[in-house]
Amino acid sequence: MSLPKTVVLTRDGGRYWPAMAFHFVVTAAVLPVVLIVLALAIINPFWFRDSMFNTVERRINSFSRWRGYRQYSIYLGADPKMWHALKDLK
Repeated sequence: MSLPKTVVLTRDGGRYWPAMAFHFVVTAAVLPVVLIVLALAIINPFWFRDSMFNTVERRINSFSRWRGYRQYSIYLGADPKMWHALKDLK
């Protein structure tokens, strides 16, 4: 059982406004930290610059997946994995 690769949130499909509010609030809260860490990675003159960029990229991608999963669960009002499993039983 896997979740769809692309999820389109529509205004008439679920809890759109709370999901979008979550997305923007969490993004705004994390954005300053991400910008500081990226600035540090850019000005880093040491030998671990590439590994630092790779670590920052992995963390940002991981955060993005987590945020998308939580946003989708707010939109559906349930755990997305359970929702899709029950939907596939029909």
